[in-house]
Amino acid sequence: MTHSGWETLLNRFEQELDGSQDAAPWHPPAEPLPESLADRARAVLRRQQEHIAIVRAEQDAIAHQLVALRRVPDTSADVPAFLDVAG
Repeated sequence: MTHSGWETLLNRFEQELDGSQDAAPWHPPAEPLPESLADRARAVLRRQQEHIAIVRAEQDAIAHQLVALRRVPDTSADVPAFLDVAG
């Protein structure tokens, strides 16, 4: 992959992070990253790591909400019910 090929790949990663393009499989280039693009590549990597952390936190929050939902009694019962969410 040429220097412009690396620029194209980094552009693609940035667009995916911005949400303007869907993530798609990619293959690492055979050539080493040009030194002139190293800072940009590190910045893309940091952004990707930040997004991964956000998604993991969202997954944890959803899992917690699912646990709480599973504690809700069946609505077909005709008796009052109280839900203890502290536990």
